[in-house]
Amino acid sequence: MIGGKTYSLYIGQGFDRAGGAVNGSNVFGGYDSGRFTGIPNKYPMNIANVNPMSVRIKDIIITESADNSNVSLFDSKAFADMKAPGQSFEAQITTDQFPLSLPYQITKNFITRLGAEKDNTWGDNSLKLKNAFNGTMSIVLEDGFTVTFPPEVLMNVSNITPIQDRDEKSTDPFYLGSAFLGQVYLMADFESNNFFLAEAVQKNNMVMPVTFCPRTTPVAYERPDQSNWQKQGLIGAVLGGVIGGLATIAALYCLWVALLRQKDKRRLQRELKKNQQSKLAQFDVEEAPTFEPPPSKASKVFFWKKK
Repeated sequence: MIGGKTYSLYIGQGFDRAGGAVNGSNVFGGYDSGRFTGIPNKYPMNIANVNPMSVRIKDIIITESADNSNVSLFDSKAFADMKAPGQSFEAQITTDQFPLSLPYQITKNFITRLGAEKDNTWGDNSLKLKNAFNGTMSIVLEDGFTVTFPPEVLMNVSNITPIQDRDEKSTDPFYLGSAFLGQVYLMADFESNNFFLAEAVQKNNMVMPVTFCPRTTPVAYERPDQSNWQKQGLIGAVLGGVIGGLATIAALYCLWVALLRQKDKRRLQRELKKNQQSKLAQFDVEEAPTFEPPPSKASKVFFWKKK
């Protein structure tokens, strides 16, 4: 039974555009407590929008993995054509498209920083990098919650990025597409018109569904605090060694007992044989008597004489 008008989503990356292997999951009336970590961040729904789950973005940071250097796409000092620092903006979360649609100036700064160019391989106007880039992109929301795109998501094997090209005169809303949802776990409460975002656990071998009651805050599964011995499975190895050692001792004891019994059996057999021989030696055996042959007809003796 569904506990309320609540819903949770991890979209995963197991589809062609994302190019990953991890499938997503939907939970109606609940959430998967093992699919996210930390305390979820709460946001009000903007019912006036077509996509009511909207957030405000205050910064986007590009970081190079080689030297850990970074630059903000909102920084007017880093981009000569910016007249003023970038302002925070509202973006709608959607599954209707994969790439992110950002303000024109922010998109232009992305193109300048990473050497991107227009491309429509996937039919969604995603930008393509001229040269490979090993780094990350972090989206900082107004409350400080940060969503980081790892290198393999920021640029796929074809150098295509999850950032959509944008026309300077476009009045379309700004979007955070499936690329964004691939990095977060979303939990929506349609009774209170609030939703939650939390850092997603990209791969989890177990599903841990929990009822999501309206007007409550989801709680992530607390993994048990294990010692290094437990994490490395050393306790099992020690127990296995102890049990194996005891089994070996028991087997050796049984073998020793069997050998003792066999030795005692042979000793008893020797003693019995020796006793039988000594008893036989104690008996006096009387020789069988002998008689004279029967008398002849000429003899007039009526008895045989015993010699």
